[in-house]
Amino acid sequence: MVGGVDEKVNYAFLKDQLKDNLPTLPAIFDDLSCMLKDPNSPTHSIQDIMKSDQTLSMKVLRVANSVQYRGERERVTDVGEAIATLGFDKIHMVILTSSVFKAFKVENAKNLNYDPAELWKHSLGTAVASSTISELTQLVPRQRAYSCGLVHDIGKVARLQLHPNEFCQDVGEALYDETTLIEIERKKSSPSHDVLGQIVCQEWGLNRDVESVIRWHHEGNPENRETVADPEINTLIDVVMVGNWLAHSMNFGFSGHRSGKLLCNEVRDRLSIDDEQLDFFKEETRESFKDFKNFLKLIERSVV
Repeated sequence: MVGGVDEKVNYAFLKDQLKDNLPTLPAIFDDLSCMLKDPNSPTHSIQDIMKSDQTLSMKVLRVANSVQYRGERERVTDVGEAIATLGFDKIHMVILTSSVFKAFKVENAKNLNYDPAELWKHSLGTAVASSTISELTQLVPRQRAYSCGLVHDIGKVARLQLHPNEFCQDVGEALYDETTLIEIERKKSSPSHDVLGQIVCQEWGLNRDVESVIRWHHEGNPENRETVADPEINTLIDVVMVGNWLAHSMNFGFSGHRSGKLLCNEVRDRLSIDDEQLDFFKEETRESFKDFKNFLKLIERSVV
């Protein structure tokens, strides 16, 4: 094991394989996602970028014209109005969620003993939980937490794309041993989904925040996160780790195991989270899920 990477696994070969099997994101995804992190970004700049992707613009308009957001006002006809109607947070979620949704689709999924839709639900749960925690603690920007939570397990999609039967076998062993999938991957020297996820992130050209969370979301000790020096990124990783734990504890989707593993005490200490606060986060996350449910349905209906 070098740098947290199992030398028995040929990741260079897997990287070449992934080039022909890599899920795709819209070309404007990263630029627009970064711009939307800044609430002071001029509306016309975002509007100009979105106009370059007509499919994405149509999704945003569909959501903006739903009864939930438009109410009794006149129909929204352009992207600028949609941005004003939904606000930066919702626009960010429309773009990110609809883009990533496609990446979680796996061919011949019906023939597997694993449903990728359950991984999608877990990822959504982690995104909502992470953004809820960030909003309550003000430790990291909410949109960054949502973005990173949504794609933290993209390496599992890569495993499903490359070697679906082997992935399903590892899931079965994790369930049988009542342990986590990452522990089974390491035990069997299977491709590790955190490392594969980092490769996907690099191929997509996503930013350092996202790459760091994907690579290190199972590492509770910042000293072992060898590629991360920024304290704020380490805090972001910690927040997503708690969001991931909450999604598991609330059975939101199924990511590949049902282990009741306790939340890392080091992470809890760094974020100053005691048992009472953790219960509060869970209740607030549950409420966020409820509020978010209708919005997610709108997103799913707008995906083409």
